[in-house]
Amino acid sequence: MSNHPDGPPKNFGDSLIAIFINDEKELRSGWRVLLFFLAFTLAIILVSGIAETLEKLIPPLRFLASKPQPDAPTASRYLWLSLLITQVETLAAALIATFVCARWLERRTLRSVGFKLHRGWLKDFAFGSLIGAATLAFAVGLEAVARAVQFSVQTTGAILLLRNFCYMLVFFLFAAAFEELMFRGFPLQALIHNLGGWTAISITSIFFGLAHYANANATWFSTINTILAGAWLGTAYLLTRSLWLATALHYSWNLVMAFVFGLPVSGITTFQNLAWLRGESKPPVWISGSDYGPEAGLAVTLVLLISTLMIWKSGWFRPAAEMLAAIRHGKPERPLSITADDETLRA
Repeated sequence: MSNHPDGPPKNFGDSLIAIFINDEKELRSGWRVLLFFLAFTLAIILVSGIAETLEKLIPPLRFLASKPQPDAPTASRYLWLSLLITQVETLAAALIATFVCARWLERRTLRSVGFKLHRGWLKDFAFGSLIGAATLAFAVGLEAVARAVQFSVQTTGAILLLRNFCYMLVFFLFAAAFEELMFRGFPLQALIHNLGGWTAISITSIFFGLAHYANANATWFSTINTILAGAWLGTAYLLTRSLWLATALHYSWNLVMAFVFGLPVSGITTFQNLAWLRGESKPPVWISGSDYGPEAGLAVTLVLLISTLMIWKSGWFRPAAEMLAAIRHGKPERPLSITADDETLRA
């Protein structure tokens, strides 16, 4: 008869296994996240290697291997193309890592991670685009009322404006899709599955903020705001269980900030030369964000809190039943008997 109230003690082997394997016979979520970032690192090496090989074999494709500086204030077409190619490469690497980890670690599909064309995906994307643009415009409006920013018209030609808009639309769409896959994709979803929604959002939002700390002119204020932005985008995923809403919020925020207002995007000034207006931050910098852009100012803090609360409480967004089926580990994609509201509340 055992003297242990909870049964006989586990042997060393069982204890060691428990460090890595959970009750679902899967790797624990922390290990799955680490493997995802390892897979991404290997994928980016692979993709970059392919690009460099193509550049050597086909000299006109030399831009594929270039690594432009994102804050270089130049408007050359070569730079824009190089930046776009670099963004495509990182997105491709994120997709590869996501596919491998979703398939082999959780036995689900790439589409289940967030870009499945589920019922209502277009509504989520369209509403997200409007909300992201309006939220950023509201923040800039607060800055303007406080006289912390001023604007001048920079680009007037319709054809030039259209070209610049199309370029930035594609670039920021790819950039947003990449960051959403990296932070609200497999890593967030692995943590949600085992730790719950708000704990997972808190963890990934902190890392999202810290990932932007190396940007030019970053401050502790900009880092806090980026953490809040991570929670804003994480809430969008939690409500829909797909990445369409979060990606739309993300790209439209950056697009309006860069193309319409000509302000730095997280400290990056490259796109100011393509903007319709030319924005210039003024004191007080705790409102305007100074050279980092609006994301380092109090105006963004306020609008992110308001927008997150509005999205969460509005009732406009809910997960599609097919997404709830798709995200189940090791299960075929089939309709569930539970409702979308029930599943969201459980997180």
